[in-house]
Amino acid sequence: MEGAAATTTERQAPVLVLIGIGLAGGVVSGLIGVGGGIILIPLMVGLLGMSQHRAHGTSLAIIVPTAFAATLRYATSNPIDWSVALALAATSVVFAAIGARLTAYINEKLLRRLFALVLLAGALRMFVSLQDVALLHLEGTERIIAAVITGVVAGLVSGTMGVGGGIVMVPAMVIFMGIDQVIAQGISLAVIIPTALSGATQHYRLGHVDVRRALTIGIGGLIGGFGGAQVAQWLPRVVLRALFAVFLLYSAQRMLGVQTWVTTRLRRD
Repeated sequence: MEGAAATTTERQAPVLVLIGIGLAGGVVSGLIGVGGGIILIPLMVGLLGMSQHRAHGTSLAIIVPTAFAATLRYATSNPIDWSVALALAATSVVFAAIGARLTAYINEKLLRRLFALVLLAGALRMFVSLQDVALLHLEGTERIIAAVITGVVAGLVSGTMGVGGGIVMVPAMVIFMGIDQVIAQGISLAVIIPTALSGATQHYRLGHVDVRRALTIGIGGLIGGFGGAQVAQWLPRVVLRALFAVFLLYSAQRMLGVQTWVTTRLRRD
């Protein structure tokens, strides 16, 4: 089954614009350890006129190569705790597929509001740990159990909201597991690869993936993901946490206001 056909409200865009969207999402992905959907989705809805469901599915398809490029850069400078990564992936992959199926039963307005609430929750969690104050420092079996539970939530968020799940995984690892910010971001990106792939597959079956645009935007994502990951190696941990929190707040308000902005653009065009 091919990706869903373009709707009548979607607009054509030059290749450079599509690559630019990928670059923006990729830089954010590599810099703060998320999939990049928090920037990809508003841009695809606002600039390309995509529906919310279609933007979510296409975003997940783009996130796969983006996260892969960023993970490679993190892995060369920081050790990735593969036991935690595997525990997260074990449940996030399954629940990302479940979350993707749930989108067929959620209207776009509600989906947009849910997405914004998820971003606000992530921002609040990161502000709590801004001064590197972890609530818990779990080790061994307890850390693995916490990772499995986090994977369930991250998977549902990923499949439903069209993001990689890093907005759940990074705060959980930093605050509740006591994992270093940069290491947590590297683990998050590694887990995002199979999680986003699982969600994207379900969205594709539902007709929510624009394959042609995903391939073009993905080129920018690859470049941006690697570049953002490189910058993350240079910045202090507290700066990364502040960037994470501020960007989530910015993205939340954009998603809450994007419907009016898109409607205005469509009426004007």
